[in-house]
Amino acid sequence: MADTWNNVELSNISRRKSYTLNHDYDATSKDSNNHNNSNKMQTNEEVIEPPPEAMTLKPGSSIKPKVTNDNVESLLRRLYGVTIGEIRELISYDDRNYFVKEDPNVKNPFILTHCTHGYVLKIRNKKFNVLGRCQMLTNFQHVAYESYQSTWQLQMVPKLRDFLFVLKDASRKLLVEEIIESFEKNILEKLNTFAMQIIHGDYNDQNIIVQLSDNGRDYKVVGVIDFGDTNKSPMLFEVGVGLTYMLLQAKNLESGGIFLAGFETIQPLMANEKHYLKYCVAARLAQTLVMGAYTYSIDTTNEYVLLTQEQGWKLIEELWCERFKEIDDIWENSANKYLTQSCK
Repeated sequence: MADTWNNVELSNISRRKSYTLNHDYDATSKDSNNHNNSNKMQTNEEVIEPPPEAMTLKPGSSIKPKVTNDNVESLLRRLYGVTIGEIRELISYDDRNYFVKEDPNVKNPFILTHCTHGYVLKIRNKKFNVLGRCQMLTNFQHVAYESYQSTWQLQMVPKLRDFLFVLKDASRKLLVEEIIESFEKNILEKLNTFAMQIIHGDYNDQNIIVQLSDNGRDYKVVGVIDFGDTNKSPMLFEVGVGLTYMLLQAKNLESGGIFLAGFETIQPLMANEKHYLKYCVAARLAQTLVMGAYTYSIDTTNEYVLLTQEQGWKLIEELWCERFKEIDDIWENSANKYLTQSCK
């Protein structure tokens, strides 16, 4: 898949949000007003950014950009000089993904070889890149990240209170409120004690590219995609987010030790970081469950956002209500067992 698909992105890393279309973006309004209603103004070379709060979702807001197929074709022509021959929308969470094929009869000096499989255009701030190892971002800095905020950062967990109205089950609402309060006390109040760096922010199975190994049986990771949620946060949050989605796929808490064992062969965690991981996992589960329910309430045709609901509630209840005190030992024991077997 990595060899046959290309990604066209609207972001520019040197000016992080130059072509960013967030959840408030309305392409139809933008086109009809001759591009004068952008959520930022440009004067000469200076880009005036909206305030950080504008990047976080507000209750009642549309979760996806308002874009039509005609808008997509217009954007591709204007930004890349590409003329579209075929277009269809793909599933997505809070952005808009389109499969497109360019018209091969229209000459474009920037397209040396036509991709017969087409291209993917992601409308929001998503990027297609290959992430090597976490240490590669340790010393990376960019001024855009100093004030950048998004709904999906773990620092924004307290904002979930604004969306709890979507939870109709009183016990689940109480559970999430308890997790938010605990995350504030145990993590956010200690935020300056954790090592900060730029993180991927959304390391999950949907964003990992694998390739069949030469033996024809095993798969190896060849790339990580979707850098649209990169942000400056504790490395602890990166591990917590990745661990969360691994647990959702494995459907059992013990498997978390395998994930941690693999991660620590590359970048060992501090003892206090391991202790706080469970709070991060609970917080991320709360985020995906609440925001998934909210997104579905806004757009009931988007069943993609419900992928984690059933298993997510089972996992968060087991973690928080049944095994929270012992989970550190559970992960350590399963990690040691995995490493011991791997060395045989």
